[in-house]
Order: sequence, then C-alpha cells, then structure tokens
Amino acid sequence: MPKTQKRIILKQGIDAAKIKTWAIRVAIVIVSSIIMAVMVRFATLSDEDVANSFLRGDPFLQIVILSLINAAILSTLLTYTLYVKRDSDVSVRTKTVPVIAVSVLLTFIFSMIFGSLVSLYIVPLSLCSLLVATLVDRRVGIVTNILISQTFFLAYILVYGTENAVESSAALVTSMVSSIFLIMFLDKAFSRLKFTVVGFSVGLCTAIIPMLINYLVDSIETTTILLSGLWSFLSVVLSIAIFMIVLPLMEYAFRLDTQFKLQELCSLENPLLKQLAKDAPGTFNHSMVVGNLAELCAEAIGENTLLARVSAYYHDVGKVKNAEYFIENQKGYNPHDDVIPEVSVAMIVSHVTEGYRMLKQARIPDEIADCALQHHGTTPVNYFLYKAQNLTEDNLDRKEFSYPGPKPRTKVAAILMITDTVEAASRALAEKMNSPKDFRQLVHSMIKQKADLGQFTECPITYKDLNDIEDTLVKAIPSMYHARIQYNNVNDKEKN
Repeated sequence: MPKTQKRIILKQGIDAAKIKTWAIRVAIVIVSSIIMAVMVRFATLSDEDVANSFLRGDPFLQIVILSLINAAILSTLLTYTLYVKRDSDVSVRTKTVPVIAVSVLLTFIFSMIFGSLVSLYIVPLSLCSLLVATLVDRRVGIVTNILISQTFFLAYILVYGTENAVESSAALVTSMVSSIFLIMFLDKAFSRLKFTVVGFSVGLCTAIIPMLINYLVDSIETTTILLSGLWSFLSVVLSIAIFMIVLPLMEYAFRLDTQFKLQELCSLENPLLKQLAKDAPGTFNHSMVVGNLAELCAEAIGENTLLARVSAYYHDVGKVKNAEYFIENQKGYNPHDDVIPEVSVAMIVSHVTEGYRMLKQARIPDEIADCALQHHGTTPVNYFLYKAQNLTEDNLDRKEFSYPGPKPRTKVAAILMITDTVEAASRALAEKMNSPKDFRQLVHSMIKQKADLGQFTECPITYKDLNDIEDTLVKAIPSMYHARIQYNNVNDKEKN
C-alpha cells in the first residue's frame, strides 16, 4: 500500500476517534443537563404550598429552558477543564468529562434532598468541588464550586421563590468560602483522617458567615441565627462524609490516582509489593531506591512527587514472572547462558507488558500502570543485540531486540526512565566513581543516550528539566551508595 494512502487512512481513523470523543462529551452534557432540569422541575410537586408559581407552568417548556441553562454552565465548565488539562495524557483528558458529570449529578441529588427536607444551609455543595479538585484539578475544582453553587441556588429560588433570597445568598457565600478553603487544604492533608479533621475546622470557622448575615437581617431571632450556623457547619461535615464514601468508588471506577490513593499505595503491605519483595527481592530493593530518586527529581522540576515515588515502586512488578532472568535477582546461576539471545530478550522485555497487565488487573490507577509500560520506551536491549550479531552474519532487525513501547508520555514517566537507568548503572559502577565529575559524566551520558534515541519526543519534558534532573541525581546518588569521592581541594588525610 502506498505511503500516501496509509497516511489518509490513518488521518481518517484519528478524525473518526476525535468525532466519537466529542460526540460522547456532548451527549454527557445534554443528558446531565436534562437530569438536573427534571430534578428542579419536580423537586416540590409533592408540596405545592411551598412551591413557587414557576412549577405551575408548561412543564415541557420549563424543562427545555432549564436544560439549556444547565448545558451552558456545564459546557463552560468542561471547556475550561479541557483547556487546563490540555497538556495531560489523552487517557486522563478522556475521563474528565464523565468524572465532572457524575460529581455534579451526585451533588445536585444530595443537595435537593437535604435542602428540601432539612435546611438550605445543610446542602452538601462542597461535595462537587472536592471530587473535581481531587480527581481532576484543583483549579477546576474552584471554578466548579463557583458555577455549580450559583446554578443550584438559582434553581432553588425558581422553585421556592424570592422570599428565600437572603437565606439563599447566605448559604451560597458560605458554600463558596468553605469549598475554597477545603480545596486549599487538600495538599496539606495526605490522609483521609487528617482531611476530616481539617474539614471540621473549616466548618466551624465558616459557620460564622450565615450567622452574621442573619443577624443583619433580623437580630431578634437568636434561635434562627444559631441554627443557621449549626446547619452551615453540618453542611461541611456532610460534604466530607459523602466525599469520603464516594471518592474510593470513583477512584476505583475511573482508575484515577489521588493523594489519598497514592498514600495507600505507598504501603509495603500492598499485595503486589509483598509479592515483589518475596519473588524478586533484588528488584524490590531496586524499586525502593528508584522511588527515592524519582521523588527528588520530581520535586526538582515541580512534578507530583508522590506519584513519581509510587510509580517507581510498581514499575518493575512484571519481573516477578521471570525473576531469575534479571541480574539483581540472580544468585550465581544465570539462565541466559542456556538460551539463545532472542529468548533472553523476550524474557527481559516482557516485564513491561506483564507489569502493565498485573497493575490493570489489580485496578491500580492508569497513570501508574502507564508508567510501568513506558519506562523503557522503545530502547534496544543492546547486550543481547550485540550477542546475537556475533552469532550470525545476517542483518538483525533492531526492533526485535527492543522494548515494545510506547515512549514516555508524561514527565513522571520520563523521570522514571532516567532514574531506573541511572540507578542500575550507578550501582554497578559505584566503586569506580572517584569524583563528582565521574558521576556527572555517567548521569549525563545516560540521559543523552535516551534523548539521542528519541525517547523524550512524546512527553512535554524540557532541556531545563533534564538539566535539573541531572543535577539532582549527581547530588543524590553518591550519598546513596556511600561512594568515597575524591576532591582536588582536600589533602590525603581528609579523604579518609
């Protein structure tokens, strides 16, 4: 088939995939908007005494109008989300729309229930912003909080009338303030228990807002003022309670990593890590060291340090299937001595696909599984390539002696590729490294080798990032292996 025809077919396939993706997004927006409109329209049909005259008009026309309003707001939110996440991996961007839609619908359902049955102040509107901030992006979480809060209170006034405008305004301001503070503290509380404690503190502090607003409106009704503060506090507690229940379900359903999930995956009690420690102890120790290095490199270039560490912990889990074929697990006997190079390569490269399969099967977040698949990119296994060339006069296909890929598509995956290679080389050559210059040359050559092979062409890592990673590794590795580095400006006694 001619190359031109292949390009046309490939382009048609890509265009069809894009059209399908956008069609799904539009369908999600439309369905979500209609569901929200129907909930608002029929929220108080069972209690017409408190219902506004809005409910007594043409129901079909009202649902259409409300759906259009909701669609405009959701479209704005999703457009902003895709703009913020434009540099993210395609698999991550694909999940953002359903995650936001589910978060919004759950929040609307709980808010309509508690707002109708208890008090407007107790609606858990912070739930949506917390879910989006945790699963998608904190900036998107704040924008979600503003848009969805106003959408809900607009719907509430339409249903119950303008006589509740003051109460609605007080609840709106309280919801927005508490949500923003909760999102800000997500970075500070890495465990679910700590975040719950933070939530209680935020609820107590923001409870004063509705109390002050109600005092301005009516300073005589002390009971009303105190109740508004109590309900406001309970709304934050309720939001966090539902958040803690729903978040693990959404983490599992969408295979997304969160700070809470990553902290749990760091535990050495995880079944996959326990299996790795038992069946491939050398690989386990290597993974722990790479985790430390990856975390330092991620911090140096402003990436998610916890994600880098966890990805490093799990990047070689596929080696448990043929642990004896990897040098760090061998104890004298080398099985490669008894097989041809092609078999050796097949055993070596299979650990990336096997690890990916195991992580997927265990429902480990996709970003971690992708790092396991990408951390060798499409690099060749040179040792066995050269060994095979010495056994034949034929020209060998380099791809048959290379990892299947894909190449790293995120900065964290690129960090993992570099630290994995550098750690292995440094461990093998640590005794021969006598000066900082030797370590720098080693690290620089490893990074340059990957760059020359085009392994960083599909991820957004920059030359500055690579320089910062190099500097970090040059500082970290000597102390990690307790290398006795010689400096020119010290005398012989100080060297010892």
